[in-house]
Amino acid sequence: MRFFTPIKFGFLTSVLAYILLNSIIAFKNYQNKKELSAFDLNQDGLFSSNEISAEQKAAMDKVSNDTARNLAHFTLIPFAIVLGYGAYKLKKKIDMNLVA
Repeated sequence: MRFFTPIKFGFLTSVLAYILLNSIIAFKNYQNKKELSAFDLNQDGLFSSNEISAEQKAAMDKVSNDTARNLAHFTLIPFAIVLGYGAYKLKKKIDMNLVA
């Protein structure tokens, strides 16, 4: 009996794709927040008038306009399922060719 049946392979591919893609998004969030915190010179969590610049406003826009990143946890589910289904079909086809 094989351990990696096509259904297990497809499920594992879906789960790993979902985890990997969410990890990339979490890292991007971390990068954007770190870039924004670099403009907070006195590290008080607020931006005073001498800390505000065009670059700071651009970094603030990246952090605050994050609707797509917040919804990515839900929107990546169908993508991961489709990827897993493709892996399932591919594994099934490979296994059929090995048996024949």
